[in-house]
Amino acid sequence: MRKVAFLLSYVFHPLWTPLLLLGVLWGVDPWIRMHPSVMMYVATVLLINALAPAVSIWFLYKRGALGDLEVSNRKERKWPFLMVLFYQVLGYIALTRPGVYLPPEVLGLVLAMMASLVLAIFVNRRIKMSMHLLANGGAIGGIWAFNQLHTLGLEPVLPLGFLLAGAIGWSRMKLGVHTPKELALGFLVGFTIVRAVVESGWAL
Repeated sequence: MRKVAFLLSYVFHPLWTPLLLLGVLWGVDPWIRMHPSVMMYVATVLLINALAPAVSIWFLYKRGALGDLEVSNRKERKWPFLMVLFYQVLGYIALTRPGVYLPPEVLGLVLAMMASLVLAIFVNRRIKMSMHLLANGGAIGGIWAFNQLHTLGLEPVLPLGFLLAGAIGWSRMKLGVHTPKELALGFLVGFTIVRAVVESGWAL
């Protein structure tokens, strides 16, 4: 069962969950498919935002700054989190540079992911929050928001997102990385922030 847990943890890793979310939205939302060149550009930025932090965290691990690649020690999480946030800010700058038009819903999605990470950095000072559930909760919240905004008719299948989150949470507990409290906190923060920001249409 640990092999299944590892597989779930890596397939739904928080660094590439935004890319998975974009892929799902491409498949279910005709409005997204109306902007192929813009979405390809967004996908490129999200890919860089996945690979660059992954390489940086790997170097921190090799230099002995991290006890493991899971960053399971709460006290070691500050710099990896700030690194991811740094790349996200660079990505936001790339997505809002002159000449690039990003639909407000998509920009709201990017901003919400950044806001979730900022909150996680502060919360981490007191309690270790699951980044897997933060990212995947945010992804599920994003799908709910797009369904609401674009009337996609996904209501019958949306609850499956909670089952997926439960499976990911099980994998993190099976690997001994998180407690149920840390998992629930991560999901609640991610789902709530992303859904609220995207549905509100708030974007800078």
